[in-house]
Amino acid sequence: MNNKKNIIFFWLVAISGLLLHVVFWVFKTGMHYPDEIFQYIEPAFIRIKGFGWLPWEFDRGVRNWTLIAFYGGWMKLFSFLGADGEWLHRLIGLHNTILALAIFPACLRLGRLYGGEVGAWTAGIISALLPPIVFFTPHPLSEVPSMVLTTWGIVFWLEGRRFSNETKPAFKAGVLLGLGVVVRFFSAVLLIVPFIDYLIRIRQTKKGFIWFVTGGMVAIAVLGISDWLTWGKPFHSAIEYFRYNILEWGNAEHGVSPWWQYITWLWERLDRWGFVFFFAFIFLGMWKTKLIFATFLFGFISLSLISHKEERFILGLWPLMIIPFATSVSLITKFLSEKFFKSLRPNFTKTVVSVLFNSILFVSSAIGTNKLEWHWLGNLFEAQKFVGKQSDLSGCMFSGRVHLSGGASYLNRNVPLDSYQASLNHNPLFNYYILQENSSEANLARAKKWKEIARFSNLIVFKREK
Repeated sequence: MNNKKNIIFFWLVAISGLLLHVVFWVFKTGMHYPDEIFQYIEPAFIRIKGFGWLPWEFDRGVRNWTLIAFYGGWMKLFSFLGADGEWLHRLIGLHNTILALAIFPACLRLGRLYGGEVGAWTAGIISALLPPIVFFTPHPLSEVPSMVLTTWGIVFWLEGRRFSNETKPAFKAGVLLGLGVVVRFFSAVLLIVPFIDYLIRIRQTKKGFIWFVTGGMVAIAVLGISDWLTWGKPFHSAIEYFRYNILEWGNAEHGVSPWWQYITWLWERLDRWGFVFFFAFIFLGMWKTKLIFATFLFGFISLSLISHKEERFILGLWPLMIIPFATSVSLITKFLSEKFFKSLRPNFTKTVVSVLFNSILFVSSAIGTNKLEWHWLGNLFEAQKFVGKQSDLSGCMFSGRVHLSGGASYLNRNVPLDSYQASLNHNPLFNYYILQENSSEANLARAKKWKEIARFSNLIVFKREK
C-alpha cells in the first residue's frame, strides 16, 4: 500500500472508530461501576460546587486527586459552556470514549513493528473497533486514560530498542508508563517488564536506562506534589493504597472471585469459539512478540492473584493481546500467499485473509459483548435527573445504596440525598422519593397518600403532599 493510500485508510479507520465509539456512548446509560462517579466525578464536583458525597476512600486517602483534577478541569470548562448535572457526567464520558481511540495509532505502530503492514492494519483496526474495548470506554473510569498512557509508553519502549540512541524514547516511555500508574496504581505491574528489560541491557544502553528512570521520576514527582497539596503528605495515597490492598488485603472486602475469573470473562466476551480462535493466534504470535506477551502475562497473573476482580481491570491488557494476534495474522497471511495462492496477487490474498480473520473476531466479540448490561441503573439516573429539576425539591430518598446512584453531581441540587430509611419518613425535609415498584416502601408511600408523579421503568417517583 503506497503512502497516499495509507493516509486515506488511516483516516477511514479513525473516523469509523470515532463514530462507533460515539454510538456506544450515545446508547450507554447508567453506570459501569460506582467508581466512575464517586472516585472521580463526585469529588471533582464537590471542588467545583461545594457539595456532594465522598466515600470512605477519601477519609483514609487511598486515592490521589490527579485524575480528579484533570476531569475537574474539563467539568469547569463544560460548566462555563452551560453543561450541568447529567451533562457533566455524559461529557466526561464522551471525553473518555474519544480519548480511548488514541490507542489506535499506538497499536498501529506496534503492529507494524512486529507484523509489517498487515500486522499494523490488523492491530489498528481491532483496537479502534473491537466491541469489548468500545463498550467499556464511554464512562469516567481510570482504566481508560491509564490504558492510553501505558500503551503509548510501551510503544516508545519497544520502538526505542531499535534505535542506537534510546534516550528520547526511553524518557517518553518512563513518563507515560509512570503517569499510567499515577492514574491507576495497579498499572505499576506493566512497568516491571520494561524496567527489567532496560536493566538487563544496561551495558549497551546505560543512557536508555537512566532516561527511562528519569521519565518515571517525573511521573513520581507529579504524584508526590499532588498528594502533598491534597493530603498534606507526599505519596500518602500510594502508601495507603499499598497498605490497604496488599498488607491488609482490604480488596477482599469488596467481593472475592476465583483466580480464573478473568479467563471466564474473556471466554464470555469472545463467545467461546472466538476465545479459542483469538488465543490460538496469541500463542502463535507470542514467540515473535515475547516482550509484549511477557508484559501482558505478568499483568494478567498479577490481577488474577488479587481477590477482588472486576472486568474493567483488564481493559489496559487488551492492546497487549491485540499485538500478538495481529502478528499471527501477518505470519499466516504471508504463509498462505506464498505457499497456496501464488497465482493471486500477494496483497490481495493478504487483504482477504486478514479481513476474514478480523471478521471472525469482531462477530464473536460482538455476540459476547452484547451480553453485558447496557443500562445498569439507567432508570435510577433518569429518575434522579427528573427529581433534580423539581423547583420545590428539599430532599430525596431512593431505593438502593448511595454509591449506586448518580450522586449529588447528577441530582445537581444541594439538598439531602440518601438511601431510603423508614426512620426519616416523618422528616418533612425529604419530600421526594424514588422507590421500587411493588416494594414495601412504595406501598407505604401510597398508604400515606404521597403523590405518584413519574415512573421510570420499575422505579416510581413519589412526592410528599404538604
